[in-house]
Amino acid sequence: MAASPKKLTRVARGKRPVLFGDGEGDMFLSMITALTTELMVMRDRLDTIERVAAAKGVILKSEIDTFAFDETALAERDAARKALADRVYYLLLQQAERHKAAEKKS
Repeated sequence: MAASPKKLTRVARGKRPVLFGDGEGDMFLSMITALTTELMVMRDRLDTIERVAAAKGVILKSEIDTFAFDETALAERDAARKALADRVYYLLLQQAERHKAAEKKS
């Protein structure tokens, strides 16, 4: 069995480009871009699933509407939501960490 790849911490080096003359506008643009990218990928995957199911004669809507999640699935969903929030709010989280570190130094 192949070893799973190690997760690398993504931290940009150097100064971030400033597009709007203020860090807040750029931070929100980055967040919106990350969220939009996630949404586009999810829509593409959902479209693929629906097309594959339809090609096989599978009707999913009623099954999806009545599906009950077990605890493992709910935990996996929670982890996926947290990972998405961490990516979308990455810059805010990074800024909060810097602010917290600066307060500790004071």
